[in-house]
Amino acid sequence: MGLLDNLLNAFLKATDPRPRYTEARCLLYKNSVGGCDRCYGVCPKGAVRLEGWRVELDEVLCTGCGLCTGVCPGLALEYPLGGIQEALIRGKGKLRCSKAEGKGEEVLCLGRLTPGLLAEAGSRFGKVVLARGACGACRIGGPEVPERLARMAEEARRYFPVEVEVVEGELPGERVGRRELFQALLGSAKRTAADLVPELPLAVSEEKEGELPAELRLRRLAASRAPEVRWPRIRVEEGCTLCPVCTNVCPTEAVRRVREGEEYVLYLQVAACTGCGACVESCPPQVIRLEEAPKEEVGQELELFRGKPPWYDL
Repeated sequence: MGLLDNLLNAFLKATDPRPRYTEARCLLYKNSVGGCDRCYGVCPKGAVRLEGWRVELDEVLCTGCGLCTGVCPGLALEYPLGGIQEALIRGKGKLRCSKAEGKGEEVLCLGRLTPGLLAEAGSRFGKVVLARGACGACRIGGPEVPERLARMAEEARRYFPVEVEVVEGELPGERVGRRELFQALLGSAKRTAADLVPELPLAVSEEKEGELPAELRLRRLAASRAPEVRWPRIRVEEGCTLCPVCTNVCPTEAVRRVREGEEYVLYLQVAACTGCGACVESCPPQVIRLEEAPKEEVGQELELFRGKPPWYDL
């Protein structure tokens, strides 16, 4: 593949407003009991279709607001989070949407913020200040954005006690002058140019095999700086038949089932659990419960259940 092909592919990728869809993390694709239609329900533009046990995103209707990524329980929909994290760091915990005038770092829509981004920024700067435009008249996100931001902030406080302030209008601080405006535009142009001229071959943004998704890595980093956390985890009670259903429906492979001699054992990687509840809803004998893990358990792999399955001698 030549340089022009790489540039074209990078340009198309940079101008595509849709989030990345990872089929293997979608509860609809996983055939979780009850399925999932949260992305469909939250999309303000009708860009989400649920077809053939998977999610389809309309490139024309999608505006890139990111609201679907915030409600996806399996993290199947996601934007690259590194750029937004970088903007929060440069802005020292302050960020504005593209419709809020004034100085400061910006993101297309505040709907792209995730609990992990908010928690990690809070763990650095203590308080996160977000400036929004008039969401009710916005063609990117819409009036639902402030409510969704409040929910994201509440979820973020599971991992770090972050304070999130949302203001309408400019970020607190001095108004931007012509020189600062020119510097901001120049910096934005440089970052865009860097994105469009990647190294050869074109870098792949997928996480490495066995690595946590970016959102969970941000949550874990924030949790490492918190005095205490309320990380979601599951508990398996007596009556478990050691069937593979919970491992099959888990979108992040937090649960694994292994054979050890004549026994089967269920293990939970706590840091990979999103609290989506797919295993709870899908468990045939209904013996899985959601609860919260303390900070010391976040980096551990816990044994959930061990035994000889009743079907072993069949």
